[in-house]
Amino acid sequence: MTDDALSRHARLLARLVSVPLALLLLLAAVLVGNAVIQRGGDFLPFLVIYYTPMLFYIAAIAMVRSALRSIGRGGEIAAVLPGLLSRAGAALFVGALFKEVGVPALTWLVSGSAYIRPFEPSALTLGIVGAMLVIVGQLFGRAAAAEAELRQII
Repeated sequence: MTDDALSRHARLLARLVSVPLALLLLLAAVLVGNAVIQRGGDFLPFLVIYYTPMLFYIAAIAMVRSALRSIGRGGEIAAVLPGLLSRAGAALFVGALFKEVGVPALTWLVSGSAYIRPFEPSALTLGIVGAMLVIVGQLFGRAAAAEAELRQII
């Protein structure tokens, strides 16, 4: 694939990623707004706790979109990809960890009663994939640095 074709594909994908990103932001606003209207301000701390993991997932999508836009403008993949993988992977890991550990713990601290919910394997899977992306990003960064060093030698 030529650099021009890669840039075109990256620009197209950046536009396509913008759609679910916008929909998630709209959905989050509607859910929080609806809950506040129906339950009043007393329910707001629980909403903030419950929807905090979504912020990490939205941040990961925004990072992917930003990286695609950078590649679409002609940025080097070797310069963009290591940081993207590490940051987006960390966001996915923290979001999943917060969903499985932080939400129940903070709900218990705020309400004084235990928050028992069923175990969700999808969050665990997402967290593991996120942690793996961090490692792959670091390895990719090392490989890109080694390649640059070899190019200087040759």
